[in-house]
Amino acid sequence: MTRRQFVATAGVMLSLGVLTGCGGGDGKEADAGGRPTAGASASATRQSGPAYKGAALPGLARTPVWSVSARHANGCPGDPVAKAAAHVAGDYDPQTCLIGDAVVLTEDLSKTDDTNQTVDRHYRVRLYDAHTGRVRRTVDTDTPGAWPTERSGGASAYVQVTSWKDGSPALLVVDGDEVPADGLKKATVRTTYTVYAPSGAVLGRSSYTGEEYTDLTAEAGHLLLKEGSGTSTYAPIGGGATVQAHDRDEDQDPLGSGFGYYVHSTYDIVDGSGSKLVVGDRRTGKEMWTLDDVRGPAAADRDSTPELHPLTADKGLLVWDLPADSAYGALLTVVDLKTGHLLAEGPQVDTGNVDRLQTVLSADGSTAVTRMGAGAVAWNVITGKELWRQGEDEQDITPLALPTTKTLFADAGPDLGLTAVDMATRKVLGKNLDDDADGPGDGSALQFTADGYGVLFAGDFFVFAPQKG
Repeated sequence: MTRRQFVATAGVMLSLGVLTGCGGGDGKEADAGGRPTAGASASATRQSGPAYKGAALPGLARTPVWSVSARHANGCPGDPVAKAAAHVAGDYDPQTCLIGDAVVLTEDLSKTDDTNQTVDRHYRVRLYDAHTGRVRRTVDTDTPGAWPTERSGGASAYVQVTSWKDGSPALLVVDGDEVPADGLKKATVRTTYTVYAPSGAVLGRSSYTGEEYTDLTAEAGHLLLKEGSGTSTYAPIGGGATVQAHDRDEDQDPLGSGFGYYVHSTYDIVDGSGSKLVVGDRRTGKEMWTLDDVRGPAAADRDSTPELHPLTADKGLLVWDLPADSAYGALLTVVDLKTGHLLAEGPQVDTGNVDRLQTVLSADGSTAVTRMGAGAVAWNVITGKELWRQGEDEQDITPLALPTTKTLFADAGPDLGLTAVDMATRKVLGKNLDDDADGPGDGSALQFTADGYGVLFAGDFFVFAPQKG
């Protein structure tokens, strides 16, 4: 099976909003390095956010509960997991504005000189209560313009969504300082990595001195210190003994919570020994299951190697090729990530010329809409039952969010843009809902919290409560 790019949007994705606020976190304002900051107080006086003049969003209240001007919020945190799952070559910057029940927005306050060169990278980060817009915490991150780093992309390279050691959502903020020469000691740099909970509380902070530590990546509350061959060394953020974790293949989607699972092959093309698919625990290196352990669907081409993609923290989409004479190119199945047990046999899908598999999952985990080639198909991921599929006479849609089982939000092409679709009838409930505005970075213009609050970027940021009834 050829590599197909995949984006899993588990009905809990949100994006961008912020209005007025008061109060913040533990009441102590500090930069990412833990130093007190001036002018970053979260006890702002209440003020009016921009008014929403766009179309009604099906399933959401007509008036936003809070909003913020784009002049005060330039973007959202970067999302390394979404970037890895998309397998998009080149400059790709997906941004996610939600961690748990908090909306996170960034403001670029960097300074440039007369030649437009950055002399001070300064980003302000605010964590908001998604329901009320109350500021829980404000954090500033500063790095000198000459600070040695390969990070690019503005605030999204220094402020990123991540997860903590228990798999819970968290926020990583990177801060840098210059360390002056001292006697025989050469001048160098110090990099501080701080992880925040959705509440604004600090979960852990680690600092490293030396240029080799400016571009560390975070995963499961750990920093990747040294890449190895097969296994790599990670240090817990906040201190503790280093641990080893099994590496993912370069093109493997992140699977499971924490360090999750690795996928590889032990198949020997010469003598046919080994399994074409092996899934194991990255933290322990233990093999969990192989393709030989899987009860594959009868319709699948068993001579091919299926691809495993994320669906939820404990479930995966195992996508099988179909025989060449089949009406469709692939078959969707749901498996238990830990055991490989087949949980549901889903619909057959068209592979077409689209090299990106995209699936959104409803907040209750029961319903998915998937597009792999021409057109989308809706299905029940518990039973595998197909609910509907697009016909050849319909405008192809790319699913973006499924906050409930009633309404799908999708990209319906240049003419319809961000479109709301009735899940029962496929009737268009609203079109061009983002008013042709681009989302933050390469993120979606509309995303949702797990409890249905919608955040829309339409020139400014607007947060809507779910419609009652």
